[in-house]
Amino acid sequence: MSRGIAPKLLLMQVANTAAWALEGAREGWRAVLTAPPLEDAAWFAPAGRLTRLETMLAAHFCTVGTFVPTDVDAQIRHHVWREISDPAELAAACDVIDRAAAWDPRPVSARVLTLADGSPLSGHDGEWLSVRAGALSRALELGAATEVDRLSATIDAELTREAAAMMAAKRGDATVGMMTATVLAHNMGDLSRVVDEWPATGPAAAALQARYSRLGHPDGDGSRHGGAFMLAGHVNKACMAHDNHRYLPLRAPRALRCSRELLLPMGPFLDGWGATVARHRGLTREDRGDVLAALMEGHAQDPGRAGYLRAIAGLARSHAGGLRTLEDRLPARTRKAIASGPIRDAIAVSPEQFAARMANRWKAALAGPSR
Repeated sequence: MSRGIAPKLLLMQVANTAAWALEGAREGWRAVLTAPPLEDAAWFAPAGRLTRLETMLAAHFCTVGTFVPTDVDAQIRHHVWREISDPAELAAACDVIDRAAAWDPRPVSARVLTLADGSPLSGHDGEWLSVRAGALSRALELGAATEVDRLSATIDAELTREAAAMMAAKRGDATVGMMTATVLAHNMGDLSRVVDEWPATGPAAAALQARYSRLGHPDGDGSRHGGAFMLAGHVNKACMAHDNHRYLPLRAPRALRCSRELLLPMGPFLDGWGATVARHRGLTREDRGDVLAALMEGHAQDPGRAGYLRAIAGLARSHAGGLRTLEDRLPARTRKAIASGPIRDAIAVSPEQFAARMANRWKAALAGPSR
């Protein structure tokens, strides 16, 4: 079993990628991450397990929407639950999850939708689904019936909420609909990856695996949710999936980590983000040039991903003097590319025109097979 990351290193990683997230009132995740860290021996000891879990959840919460997330996924989804053998400790650990899941992700992510009732919908919800799924497997192994019921009821309630969001989005704005589908596809993927790897066995575990696995696919139990997750999977694949993998080249410009305002929204709708980069007071001309270089590198690696081009177009339109004033920050092999056809074409298409093109893809996806 992996021993996991040491506390001081974890807190250092949060500070390096999202120091702005620690500013403000010392409550919620800030209280967790600004408390004096445990020494390694206490952190890895049984008595420190709940503190370790809460700190890892807080670190994950703060950074999963940033350019460089902390890598604690395996710990919070699998390993920490394998260490627990007492149902009472498991119940206390589930309390920790409940506290973390109540944190509002909007201050730490630009990929959050706000539903009609004011509640947030985001990939953070998938993170909590996956963590609860890890806890549920352990509850099944320990025969902790109360926690099995508690965890499965919470997961079911979240699935019902997300399914309703998809069906409501189907009747609304195309951009919001596509983003909703992408969030749900991500969240169902997170849930499925954990339950498919459950060590728990037996009829109860098998029934819950069938209930929670591959909900966005025809061979999953998506029919229990009116087909909402299969629709989300279909729309995401048809419209959005290619543009919502990690934008890894953007890890290089460290200046992007200086402000919550520079967090990357959901692709491919990145014109506004490019404009923010062009105007943000925390960035120098050199910083903007480095961001442009990273975007150009990303486009060269994957020319079919529209998000890079939309970000470049937004930057070009909003930066005084356009892209040429930044070309000295580009590698020599890239400089000629800023005058290339794809870049020129992207700049010529307004955000409104691009949104209209995407809306046509949305309409086509809705008209096509979703099962």
